[in-house]
Amino acid sequence: MPVEVIKDPSITINPGAELVNFVMKKVKETDQLPKGISTLKKSTKKQRANVILKLEDILWLNNYLKEYRKTSEEKVYLHEFLETSKVNLPVPEITPRNPELEARIQKLIMQQNDREYRAMTKSVDAVRKKLPEDTLAYQMKEMNKQLIAIAQFVFSVLAGFVFGFIGVELIIGGLDFGFRLLLGIMCALIIALAEIYFLAKKLNEEDYILSHEELPKQKLHQE
Repeated sequence: MPVEVIKDPSITINPGAELVNFVMKKVKETDQLPKGISTLKKSTKKQRANVILKLEDILWLNNYLKEYRKTSEEKVYLHEFLETSKVNLPVPEITPRNPELEARIQKLIMQQNDREYRAMTKSVDAVRKKLPEDTLAYQMKEMNKQLIAIAQFVFSVLAGFVFGFIGVELIIGGLDFGFRLLLGIMCALIIALAEIYFLAKKLNEEDYILSHEELPKQKLHQE
């Protein structure tokens, strides 16, 4: 989900019992007390749960403890109080994601998990082991189709070049070698572009057919 900018970056602390007891018993009420410590000293037992200290209160308390340890046999440290207190870190606001986008993301995640699961269980699934695409004959057939398509492309381009280089001269006669070479390249290029277009169109149609055939196979596997 989108995360917004943190509006209030301040860190707050809910004082624990040890910190409250120390402030109430060991810290004297003076005009120099920071706001949080002063509020804590004046609070009742019911109000102490809602008292919040800020960093300036903690910094003041740390300096106070340094002086306190110099004149007292009791050695207390700030980290001991913080261990029993609750430190509240700033949290950015989270904007809810668009419901349609969330549904689309969940759908894609489910599809990805389903593909990973089917790939993982393929070797132990008795039904999917017998699918045609898992056989060696099917793989060889697909390889032959690819080789035939490549050979057809090469022969078509060569035939176009031969037509432009030799065939046009036989029809018209008396052409310059450079002009014949240019005609051959142009014819070969036109045929190559046409072959690439029809090859891409055919591959796209095959992918579409395979994607629609996958659904009945999944239903059969689930049944």
